[in-house]
Amino acid sequence: MASANKAMEKLKYRADIDGLRAIAVMGVLLFHAGLSLTGGFVGVDIFFVISGFLITSLILQAQRQNEFSIRKFLGRRIRRLMPAALVMTTSTLLIGYWWLVPKDYDQLAESAIAHITLVSNIYFANSFNYFAGPAELVPLLHTWSLALEEQFYLLFPLLLIFCRHCSPKKLFIILASLTVLSFGLNLWTMDIYPTKAFFLLPMRAWELLLGSLLVFAPKLKPSQRPLAELGSFLSFTGILFTFFVYNKETVFPGIAAVWPCVATAGLIYFNSGDQFKTRISRILEIPTLTYIGKISYSLYLWHWPIMVYLRYMNRFELGLSVALLGLALSFLVGAISYHFIETPFRLGYLLPTQKRLILASSIFSILIIGTGAGISEWDGLPKRWGDKITSILKTAKSPVRYMRDSVWAPQLDQLPAIGSTQIIPNRPRLLVWGDSHAMVMGDVCSSLARQHDISGFIAVRGGTMPVLDTYRGFDRDDTLIWHEGVLDFISRHKITHIIMAARWSDNIEGNATGLNKFLITDDQTLEISKASAQQVFQRNLINTLQQLNDRGIRVWLMEQIPLQQHDPIYEIVTALRTNQPTPLGVSQEKHAERQINVRRILRNLELPNVTVFDPSPTIFTHDGYSRFIEDNTLFYINHDHLSHAGAERFIRPLLEPIFKEMVERK
Repeated sequence: MASANKAMEKLKYRADIDGLRAIAVMGVLLFHAGLSLTGGFVGVDIFFVISGFLITSLILQAQRQNEFSIRKFLGRRIRRLMPAALVMTTSTLLIGYWWLVPKDYDQLAESAIAHITLVSNIYFANSFNYFAGPAELVPLLHTWSLALEEQFYLLFPLLLIFCRHCSPKKLFIILASLTVLSFGLNLWTMDIYPTKAFFLLPMRAWELLLGSLLVFAPKLKPSQRPLAELGSFLSFTGILFTFFVYNKETVFPGIAAVWPCVATAGLIYFNSGDQFKTRISRILEIPTLTYIGKISYSLYLWHWPIMVYLRYMNRFELGLSVALLGLALSFLVGAISYHFIETPFRLGYLLPTQKRLILASSIFSILIIGTGAGISEWDGLPKRWGDKITSILKTAKSPVRYMRDSVWAPQLDQLPAIGSTQIIPNRPRLLVWGDSHAMVMGDVCSSLARQHDISGFIAVRGGTMPVLDTYRGFDRDDTLIWHEGVLDFISRHKITHIIMAARWSDNIEGNATGLNKFLITDDQTLEISKASAQQVFQRNLINTLQQLNDRGIRVWLMEQIPLQQHDPIYEIVTALRTNQPTPLGVSQEKHAERQINVRRILRNLELPNVTVFDPSPTIFTHDGYSRFIEDNTLFYINHDHLSHAGAERFIRPLLEPIFKEMVERK
């Protein structure tokens, strides 16, 4: 997002590139505001290409004149970027103190530390998963791209220093090879680790490197103006095409990222002629656009926290009026940041010496890191809202100790034991099997098993439902290893009874945020879609249950608990802080609508020894809305996971007759 520092700049100023920055940042803003541009997120990729082009041009020219200094280069980067970033991060933490519920404030503190230490892209790559909350509620999420660029700026100059004696042709070959390597790595990683492919530098460096390759392109001649006009028009049209056609279901970056990046490179190249300007160049050089381009770093820096907090204050919704307010505030604060923070520091009016700047930035950074560490250590500071809310928040607990990260846990006999510690001959042997929804009822099942002298185990892996031969495209090998291990565990430990539970609907309907990468597939399926995921689920569930039935195993299969539209903890805390009535959750009708395809499959199973039961009726009130809290005890820990208290309240009564039947049937 950052432009090259003018103190270093000796290249001719190109107003069209500032105009291109404006197009990019407006695409990002309109996308984040939910205003028409479903593919506006590619604005970040446009910035990457621009940055790669400019930084390579500046460094190579400085090297040719024997004036390049890595120390001065990094010092100018700090002067250009750090002050505004520090003020934004501090402001975001201060506002979060008042608005964010503890778990969100805890995450904000962690991401603030990651941002200041230039690793926020790595932090988000490792913290965003199937169970993460909505990305729209993470105030510093946008800093991933800034961290990725800064990592590039730390490493790329070292490469150019190492290659400073190479001929232009040889350097081009080296950079082109790295571009191809990074792009190939991106394509490979998209299939198995899509989150890492999105966030991490090795998989996104090709976009910046593509910009760097433009430096080696021959200059356009006046006689080539028709070619420049056509190329500019096609490139600009290509960017607009991706803005309007791409959406959140587009598999990205991967192949889809090629088109906006190539279009950006084309727009930069075809407008690089010194003796003429194209029609597109004249559009990009409109003063309004070039001004927006100049403030684009500050604008990008501030817009996302503003949008997040507006969502947070508006029950996670961003209607038209709120979105327009967010845009207006973003431009206002971005302009203030540019004129009163970014520019004075960049031009050296404030802290003019590099030593003072680095010292002040270091002290400020250490204060933010220390504050963030304190917030995280104290679990998001729940006591800031008083003893009652603190006490209620403590009830939002879940037995996460049952979750297993290693896919080899079943084969290594590392599944947690539940129930009776003594294995009694000729008594039921129980396995609770599923994803985190099975984990939620682990303590309840263990308590009931002890009560009935039943021994057993719990096999829980996040995001992995108990259906053999199915997997998500990015998790195939690990999922199949886990399934094979569980089936082997069942045989070796002579399991006689199984209780299954999972977040069924997301596997066949897509994640609640609309991301289809969570749809299941199998080796027989050629495409990933909701329709095919439903067929995969039905086919393999029947096969799984048939295999268990052939082994004489009795199976109980629990339907899904209601998925909430809003975070119940946020809803309860907000109501208590504002003295509003206790809120209710999702309606029975909406829950039934999301579960219609799951129920069609589950309730039409015709297999002996299989019983399906539904916990949702106990969660709904007589008016048909799900309950969040009773007697100052929370029933949910997030959108779709019950707390331990919720499992005791709603699931235990349904499990008690099941355990009695286990004992009676033996």
